[in-house]
Formats: sequence, structure tokens, C-alpha cells
Amino acid sequence: MMITAASVNKIAILAALYFLAGKGEIDLEKIVILQQEDIQDYGTGTIRYDPTGTPYSLKTLARLMMEKSDNTAAYLLGNVTIGIDKIQQLVDSWGLTQTNIMDNKTSAKDMGLLLTKMYLGQITTKPLTLEMFGFMDKSDFDDRIAAGIPEGIKVYHKTGDEIGKIHDAGIVVLPNHPYYIGIFSTDITDEEDTKRTEAQISDLVFNYMRRL
Repeated sequence: MMITAASVNKIAILAALYFLAGKGEIDLEKIVILQQEDIQDYGTGTIRYDPTGTPYSLKTLARLMMEKSDNTAAYLLGNVTIGIDKIQQLVDSWGLTQTNIMDNKTSAKDMGLLLTKMYLGQITTKPLTLEMFGFMDKSDFDDRIAAGIPEGIKVYHKTGDEIGKIHDAGIVVLPNHPYYIGIFSTDITDEEDTKRTEAQISDLVFNYMRRL
């Protein structure tokens, strides 16, 4: 089932960036300069408050995109640096059949496929894989999947918020048995209650998975 991805689509941007970096087609230390037309003045992130002309490395943008869910960072990477068509080409080649980058649509199934490929090192090199997941380990938004997981267990994830939608998708690194979990909601009316429910779902899944 395809659903509006909201900021979960930043996982695909990250994967595409690091795939191209692993191929030597993109230098993560390359500096881009913030222009007025790049600023995405909505939602999360702080780059939009920085003065035009501020320099950022692609790596810094990737970190801010995942940790802070910065929308301007995502725009600079997805639209300016890589290109939406290129990202779509890559996700298609990875077998994602329910993801449309331009329309910001995806599915829990597709995110599971992509995150599993990323975790297994099938997208980029081992050092770059570790770097990608390092950004996903330090999210500012740990009130859903991560809230249902005991301390000490790594959770590499990305949330997504939009009116009526509260999402989270990631890999829980249960020792000897890591697993994917994706929770997507639509038509919700109480965001905080939905976040608590998603944390409860995560807790139930964790307790089931650790008994396997």
C-alpha cells in the first residue's frame, strides 16, 4: 500500500547519496553554498534560518537531514546535488516498486527492502554504511519506535510527520536478530496519542522478536 512518505523519503535520498559516494561519483566533502531559492521554509530543520551564502559539506547536509530532519538539507541533496530522477532510477534498480520520489509516496514494504539492503551493506561500502547509520542513530525524534525499545539497543530510524500522518521506519539491532519495523499512519487526529501507540507497537514487536 502506497502512502505519503513525509520525511521518511529522506532515507532514499541518503541511500542514493552514499551509493554514489561509494562509486566515486560524489565527494561527500564537496561544499555547497546555500542560496535563497534553496530554502525550504517549513517543517523541521534550522538551515532555513542561516544566511544565504553559508557553506555546507554534503556530509554535513546528510547528517542534518537525518538527525534534525532538515528539509533544506534534503532539498540541497535531493534536488540540487543528486536530482530526483536519479534517485528514482536508483530506488527502482533496488527493487522498490511502491516508491515515487517526485510524489513523495512509499510503502512500509519498500522501506523495509531499502533499509535491509542498507543494513546488509548492499548499497555502499562498509565505512560509508557505518557513517549512514551513525546519522540514523542520533535522531532528535525518538518518541515512536525508539521509545518502545530498551536502552542499550541501537535503533537506526527515520520519522516522518505530516498533517494526519505520523510515521517511523528503521532497523532495531536486537543482538543476533536485527529486524526491520515500519509504522505508518494516516487520517490520525491526535498526534501525541498516535506516537504513544506507535511506541507501544514497537514494544510489542520487540518483545516478540527477542523470544524467537
